[in-house]
Amino acid sequence: MKLLNRYFLLLLLCLPGHLAWSQCETIPNDPTAFVALNGNLVPVESFCVGQPVTFLHRDQNADPKVLSYGVLRGSGVTFGSSMPRCFPPNYLPYSYTPTLADVGMVTVSELNNVIGNPIYYFRVYRVYDTPPPAFTVAPCPTGQALVTITDAAYDTYSYTFQTPTGTIGPSPITRAPSVISVPAGATAITLIGKYTTNGLCESRPSVQPLTLATAMVPALTSLTLSGPLPGGAATLAVGNLPLGYRYTLQVDTGNGFQNVPSVPVPTGSTSLSVPGAATGRYRIARNDYCGTSPATSPAIGTLSLTGASARNRNQLLLTDAGSPGTSYTVTRNGTAITTVVPISGGLEDTDVLCGSTYTYVVTATQPGGGIAVSNSVAITTVSALPPAQPRLVASFNLNNVVVLTPVLATPTLPAGGSLRYSRTAGSGAPTDFGTATSLRAPRDSTELAQLKANPPCYTVILADVCGNTSPASPATCPAILLASAADPDGSTAALTWTAFTGPSPTIPATYTLQRLAADGSVLSTLALTGTSYTDLTPPTDRQVVRYRLQIGGAGLPAGTFSYSNLASVTRQLTLTIPTAFTPNGDGLNDVLEVKGKYLNNYTFVVVDRNGQEVFRGTRRSETWDGTIKGHAPVLGAYVWRFQQNNEDGKPFSATGTITILK
Repeated sequence: MKLLNRYFLLLLLCLPGHLAWSQCETIPNDPTAFVALNGNLVPVESFCVGQPVTFLHRDQNADPKVLSYGVLRGSGVTFGSSMPRCFPPNYLPYSYTPTLADVGMVTVSELNNVIGNPIYYFRVYRVYDTPPPAFTVAPCPTGQALVTITDAAYDTYSYTFQTPTGTIGPSPITRAPSVISVPAGATAITLIGKYTTNGLCESRPSVQPLTLATAMVPALTSLTLSGPLPGGAATLAVGNLPLGYRYTLQVDTGNGFQNVPSVPVPTGSTSLSVPGAATGRYRIARNDYCGTSPATSPAIGTLSLTGASARNRNQLLLTDAGSPGTSYTVTRNGTAITTVVPISGGLEDTDVLCGSTYTYVVTATQPGGGIAVSNSVAITTVSALPPAQPRLVASFNLNNVVVLTPVLATPTLPAGGSLRYSRTAGSGAPTDFGTATSLRAPRDSTELAQLKANPPCYTVILADVCGNTSPASPATCPAILLASAADPDGSTAALTWTAFTGPSPTIPATYTLQRLAADGSVLSTLALTGTSYTDLTPPTDRQVVRYRLQIGGAGLPAGTFSYSNLASVTRQLTLTIPTAFTPNGDGLNDVLEVKGKYLNNYTFVVVDRNGQEVFRGTRRSETWDGTIKGHAPVLGAYVWRFQQNNEDGKPFSATGTITILK
């Protein structure tokens, strides 16, 4: 029956004609027509997001079956255009819960569908949001805390403390940052936001721990510039910045320390970047949020570096804001150096070479222990000064080729530098001997015979990249050694040589005669003076006697020697073969022996009258007793052949006959 009545009323409202339409033409806004009730059935004049409300007609005896309600967003927005005309969609019981989308004004409509006299009412309500109010709590080390409310939604605020024994409060608080006392043992604070027009709409965001890290003195350990000041950026290495405190970068440019608000100092930072740093002393200041425990780090002054070069010297010009007692270290191309000397306004590096580019960084260790690191500066050394005079060593190698070794004041050839060699042969004029861009030793491949005929001397000039040239080195002339047999059989050797001229011509040379093996190893040595010597005791077991002079002194660097060419004396091989022997066992001339001097690796062959080989020997210990393939000697004449390569490589051969007698 209930369902039938509702359908009947709906049918009446939808009938064409004047009845349904005329009853809805007037939509009264009667604040007494109905009321809204919260969850506790208390009348409310505004709504809260998330809190349901219900509605009650002013005539509590009205039949709920003819009452319908609806809510639309906006002020005075009714169901006048709905279908069926004027009909809110919800019959009692009806509960409305506002959402975030409803915040602002909503219009509640009521239709009392009394047959023959339907009445439409509406009321406008405000919907309030209940977000947790935003706030921060910064504990301080003095039993206080700074509460900062950043919320703007509510009209009034208060707070309570939670302690192990219960809740303390509420106490009023404003939006402005407020220092409040914290009860002993309090572990959390709760902020309550309320509206003045609706005391039921409130929020209680929860608890924030009231803990504070131990206060630490801020650390500023280094300040490094990326470019000269003013304008260069600075990088600060910082530390000891725990949560719960405020930190500020400060600089003293001569008028006391001032904050640098453009560079924030976040808690926990280990590095700060200061663009466009100013010349001055920097430090980190710390305080708690209540302003009761200030502290500062030791200050570090900036160290700005510029550079210039002249006369083969590099000047490092410093703008130093550090404290007295600062010590300095300098790196050049990444390596620490100690060759710099103080000058007015900075330091000077004299250990440089024209045309070379050097990158410098200066580090200042200040009395408080902080380190200021300058920006890096690249300086290309310029000068009109000539390079230091080089020296030159001329020496023969074991192949009788002259090798020239330059000796510079520095271990390397300056970048872009070159060495210009010249050569004088005999009494001729100096000639260009080539230009080198490295310290690789050049060689003179002139035949030894020509060098003997016209003994050479050499000089070198060092040219730097700036176009400056050094004085020519003193002429260096290698010793040229001549050797010959002093007697017909070569049992003695006569040696003469040209005097060696070294890097320092005024210092006398010392000579050591070396007797060499064929592989160049030294067999024996003998100290000599003058420019000639007769060797009365050359090795007796060598056909070719080889000599070389080892030369010291004359300004040669320590441990360095010059060598003459190799000179040799080849002695004549001698061969003694008897014409007959008597292999009869009497102990006299029983065997055929090969005798002579400088016999080595030879071939000695004996053949019979038919050309058949009967004996072959290759060393002097091998002798022939006349037997042939184990048979007794056959009397008669035999032919022998001897072949050997001399020690100098030339072949030697001889032939003859030998007769076996009884």
